[in-house]
Amino acid sequence: MKSVALIAALLLGAGAAQAAELPFSKERKEWNVPHRPFHIIGNIYYVGMTGVSAFLIVTPRGNILTDGGLPESAPFIEKNIRALGFKLADVKILLNSHAHFDHSGGLAQLKKDTGAKFYASAGDQPFLESGHITFGPAEKIDTTPIHVDHVVKDGESISLGGTTLTAHVTPGHTKGCTTWTTSVQDGGVTRSVMFFCSISVAGNPLTGVAAYPNIVSDYRASFARLEKMKTDIFLAPHGNQFGLDDKLPRLKPGAPNPFVDPGELPRFIAKAKADFEDALAKSKKP
Repeated sequence: MKSVALIAALLLGAGAAQAAELPFSKERKEWNVPHRPFHIIGNIYYVGMTGVSAFLIVTPRGNILTDGGLPESAPFIEKNIRALGFKLADVKILLNSHAHFDHSGGLAQLKKDTGAKFYASAGDQPFLESGHITFGPAEKIDTTPIHVDHVVKDGESISLGGTTLTAHVTPGHTKGCTTWTTSVQDGGVTRSVMFFCSISVAGNPLTGVAAYPNIVSDYRASFARLEKMKTDIFLAPHGNQFGLDDKLPRLKPGAPNPFVDPGELPRFIAKAKADFEDALAKSKKP
């Protein structure tokens, strides 16, 4: 009996060790800490988690939700939408920045619970519909497949209730990485808003990538495009990418909105480009 108990204990210990070694297990816990929802500007609200973003765009004809966090984020995103006084059934369109599990993982559940139509790029469609991405660290983690109801083309605009969003396919981070732009009214002033995809290397191999042979040229083309773009309000898939923790305490009635910062995008892109070139140079060393 003692030997059986010992074997069982060893197996349980091995199982616990394997669970602890799952890819991104630490990051998933940190990213999925609940975050209170809040109004950003105009008709845009934050409904995401502490580490992974989700944004609700409210219109008189229904609402648009962009990104779904991790698979385990969906119930919290839904709770945040309700906490702001909005109904899940009023979400008519789901959008996605890119197909990595930490931004697309909750979308299937959100689609089921809202009945919304899902719009995504052709480049990321195979990954979203299979739940599996074929390169980079995210290759290690599959997520819930989601059917793409409408394949979005670069430059295409979608409209709902007087709000129009335009898709800018900026590949590299994923093949179909999609940055969305719109505008809002802020005290009689029209502000441009960007829901940024991503342009970080984030562990993506940059050389010898059979599954993505043109990854470097895609990154460089996206950098060149993003360097020409302008926006007043820069929003991104991870809170630390757009200074969420720093800005939120300064978001007070009567004070300048800290999310309005036309210089944020060029600063972000300049640093990301330098990081990319450094990663590429290191990848070429023997």
